[in-house]
Amino acid sequence: MKAYISKPCRIIFALFLVMNLAACKKNFLDRTPLDSVAATDFFNTASDLQTYVNGFYSRLAPQYNTQGGTGTTSGGNSNLALDANTDMMIVQTTVTGSLYRWDVASVAGETNGTWSGGYSNIRSDNYFLHYANLNAEKTDAANHYIGEGYFFRAWDYFNLLKNFGGVPIITELLTDVDLQKLYAPRDSRYDVTKQILADLDLAIAKLSWKGEGPGGMAGRLNKEAALTLKARVALYEGTWEYYHSKKGSPYAMTGKNGVEFLEMVEPTVQQIITRQGTKIFTAGGDKTIAYNQLFAQKVANSVDGVFLFKAYDAALLALSHNFFFKILDSGPSITDHLTDIYLNKDGSQQTVSATNYTTTLNQLSTNLDPRFRQTVWTPDRGPLNQLAGRGGDGDPFRYPVIASQAPYTSIGFTSTGYRNFKGAVLAQEATKGETDDILMRYEESLLSLAEAKAILGTISQSDIDKTVNVIRSRVGMVPLNMGSLPAGTYREDLGFDPTASAVLNEIRRERTVEFALEGFRLDDLKRWAVYEKVINGYQPKGAVLQEFLNYFNRTPAQVALDNGSDATLYSQIRKDGYTKNEFNLVNGTTVAAFPSGRMNPWFRQNDFKPGGRGLYINPDRDYLSAIPLGQIKLYQVYGTTLSQNPGWN
Repeated sequence: MKAYISKPCRIIFALFLVMNLAACKKNFLDRTPLDSVAATDFFNTASDLQTYVNGFYSRLAPQYNTQGGTGTTSGGNSNLALDANTDMMIVQTTVTGSLYRWDVASVAGETNGTWSGGYSNIRSDNYFLHYANLNAEKTDAANHYIGEGYFFRAWDYFNLLKNFGGVPIITELLTDVDLQKLYAPRDSRYDVTKQILADLDLAIAKLSWKGEGPGGMAGRLNKEAALTLKARVALYEGTWEYYHSKKGSPYAMTGKNGVEFLEMVEPTVQQIITRQGTKIFTAGGDKTIAYNQLFAQKVANSVDGVFLFKAYDAALLALSHNFFFKILDSGPSITDHLTDIYLNKDGSQQTVSATNYTTTLNQLSTNLDPRFRQTVWTPDRGPLNQLAGRGGDGDPFRYPVIASQAPYTSIGFTSTGYRNFKGAVLAQEATKGETDDILMRYEESLLSLAEAKAILGTISQSDIDKTVNVIRSRVGMVPLNMGSLPAGTYREDLGFDPTASAVLNEIRRERTVEFALEGFRLDDLKRWAVYEKVINGYQPKGAVLQEFLNYFNRTPAQVALDNGSDATLYSQIRKDGYTKNEFNLVNGTTVAAFPSGRMNPWFRQNDFKPGGRGLYINPDRDYLSAIPLGQIKLYQVYGTTLSQNPGWN
């Protein structure tokens, strides 16, 4: 079954979704659900539990803008730009506000949606777990859905941990009279992590394996997903404590170095390896598309290594998405920080000139790790507007949009020249927006194991072969050999640690390349304690501007005399019905470059011209969000101090 919710369950599910989203008045755990069905009468059968926990699944998949029925509803953060809050991607000509914190006051807001939403979710988790454990039938099916409840509570506390650090832990169903428990002070981030891992251990024990047991249907949580999340949490907190302790940052966990959590990663991942072996998606052995097409599967349930996904089915669920816009150059654009991190195909480091960068897109496509070509569109592919899966919306693909010219002046974006191609829908039958959304996959667990062991100093070539090299083999990238690691400099501004071992830095590189544009980058920069090293002073750069100027300034007659990709590029513009004059690419007026020759997408902003200040975050404040002042005041009413995070007032 390719869905979260069967048809007979939808009406009941809608009822309980409303219950879960009911607004709160005081503390977000201090409320009673709107019981149109008495809890003691409802949480009895496995079907009851499934119906209620179905309402939690929307927390997992905000990536797409979804289309349901005749209207369009926002699915949250669009999958078009999951890394747009990092150094790897920018959106249009607007400077990324979360990374441009010059002169931002350190005054906490009265409210914070992540805090309120997180505790609202936890209230629902506790409600479900209380009555499910109290009343449910003692069957394997009921046990599985209770396991899902523990997974979601771990998920919700992990989101709070990443945003706020230590938070109050509440795992009981509380009422107005439980004031001492309701308004408890913040627990340490160490204790919050221990609680998350305890919930995940319960989830792992109860959940079915993928495709097996009473809860093993397509699109539902499974044991592999819970093990993957446990490894993710252990690596996150282990590295946070390890690096922030070494650095002596304001976010260090006193008396902790992270080793306890790092040592949990290998036995956790080994349980998956024992079951999964080396099986990942390979597109039938076609190394030229295997990585790209992993993210363009219409039915992800049968894809090797995909542990959790959101299913889209226009006929069954009346639910589709606009993922095909991901390869439009309508704002989200990749930056030099991603392109420069790739290795050459032979495993050597790139030589990137800061003063005279002339490498074209096609040269990068030929020279770099094959995942570059499967992540970034290159002109030798031909016109993008001929892709079957682009959605049929009628908008032309221009190559690429790098100026605010007609007919798109209202949009006003400037591209870097690096257009996302990862997950491009190539199959004609996928044009309805029904490709599934991959949320958790085996490769994350493998690289979590490699990173943890590299930090602990216990990694071997055998570990590399069963993790990094399994992943590289899918695209034909040269294996990583600990005896001949790439020579060169590990740049701090790309997120490397020059003081760490070469193998650890190469695993960081592997993680960045493998999970490019999937939303991991911000968490990685923060847990590695390199956030400010990467962001502060950074001026995003793009591809070689002259490559585009040379093309656009030619007449049709001149282009006709050329062979190779230039003629193909011109044909894209002509087939779309545009002329050269409509683009009006004038260096320094409608487009601009840095002295190195690379495009400057924010050239109209003074801080992003040569000599400008660039991006900035406050390293003593911006690793964590502020605790909302409204909650601090509320806790004071009940005699409890809710302490504020570093750098915030």
